[in-house]
Amino acid sequence: MKLKYFLGGIFLFIQICSIVYARFIPERFFCWAPYDEETYLNTIIIVGDKSLSKKEVNNRYRYQVNGWEPRSVNNVFNIIEQYEKTYGENENAQVTVKYKTNGHKMKEWVYSNSSKK
Repeated sequence: MKLKYFLGGIFLFIQICSIVYARFIPERFFCWAPYDEETYLNTIIIVGDKSLSKKEVNNRYRYQVNGWEPRSVNNVFNIIEQYEKTYGENENAQVTVKYKTNGHKMKEWVYSNSSKK
């Protein structure tokens, strides 16, 4: 009987530690209430001297990175960074995401592959 309580206590302790840990990692937006934000995005990408159209941008990332995003904007940043560090690493793209979360002030996130080399 004591073993059952001990194992149950260990299980609960591990769950609590996991929740606390998840609140402090960059991917925490997947850990807790993933649809708790609404963000408007406008993504501008320049590859070489060419500015990509919205359709080209969405095709590039296989994700709609313009318009409304119900999840955390960090999810979009991760998608862009992952693509640019792998498939697009030799294209020297300059990515600017202008975004507004939950009606707050407009912010800007910039990723430039040329500065990463």
